[in-house]
Amino acid sequence: MRAAYCTSPHRIELRDAPEPNAAAGEVLVRVAACGICGSDLHYFTGAAPPPPVCLGHEIVGRVASPAGGFAAGETVVIEPLLACGRCERCQAGQPNLCPRLRILGSMAPGGFAEAVAVPATTLLRVPPGLPIETAMLAEPLAVGVHASHVAAIGPGERVLVLGAGAIGLLTAFAAARAGGAVTVSARHPHQADAARALGAAVVGAEPDVVRAWSATAPPDVVLETVGGAGTTLDLALEAVRPGGRIAALGKFTQPIVLPPLRFLMKEVHLTSSMTYCRQGARPDFATALALLAAHPTLGSLVTHAVPLADAARGFTLAADKRSGAVKVAVRAD
Repeated sequence: MRAAYCTSPHRIELRDAPEPNAAAGEVLVRVAACGICGSDLHYFTGAAPPPPVCLGHEIVGRVASPAGGFAAGETVVIEPLLACGRCERCQAGQPNLCPRLRILGSMAPGGFAEAVAVPATTLLRVPPGLPIETAMLAEPLAVGVHASHVAAIGPGERVLVLGAGAIGLLTAFAAARAGGAVTVSARHPHQADAARALGAAVVGAEPDVVRAWSATAPPDVVLETVGGAGTTLDLALEAVRPGGRIAALGKFTQPIVLPPLRFLMKEVHLTSSMTYCRQGARPDFATALALLAAHPTLGSLVTHAVPLADAARGFTLAADKRSGAVKVAVRAD
């Protein structure tokens, strides 16, 4: 089969790779589409060394043959967490915190390929009528759903989302569904337009703009979705009200430094939000799928789609926000 690998900064190679064999308890899925995530771009831009496996963890596809209770041809999304299923954290519904956790697209072969073999327990059926590329957003939306739970957003609370990439926008949507009054910091006009279309207020992304805004309406909760080499966690600490809450979703590529006196004096609750989990009445992934089915216009966040053979161009589009890209899909079918 064909699979796309990041071999060095700004280089994506399409290679021939062995088609995976589904082991006991696994299902072979023919990939229909896989989204390019900000963490994939960290490898592409050289912010982190690329892994030896093909990238991609925002996967939607079709079951290749009957297995694990799924019928051939069923459309499914994949929760890309490969956890042991036996440890204390897995038994508590937190496979995201499993000490043996592997993640598709970085620690195991991912979805920028024609097929992937995964445990049947990681599959969720796509609701009838939901377009393939909209269903692809289940993974990043589940990240936002989980962050809203971790931050314990309550009705009417002021929420600031730092960053208006796909994760930031979908996190803003999830925070609003949790009852928050959401403002998004957006750097580019197309991101600001997308945030407003989701019902969020918008503020500029420059630190002085965020500081000025938060001086008049300090948020109860800040959700940091940028990561990288930025200082957005420090900005979150500046912006949040005393006694407020910060949840960090962004994948930082360098050590985080916070002013110790400000951190002490504000008595903030600072936490990280790691992907998604299965605690509570409904797994985060299932909640995300239900939200997509109820709000199919979220599919407009998929601004570009390229075939697998043209994955390199897809990565270039996704890395250059001047292209107008929010979410770029790589189609394998």
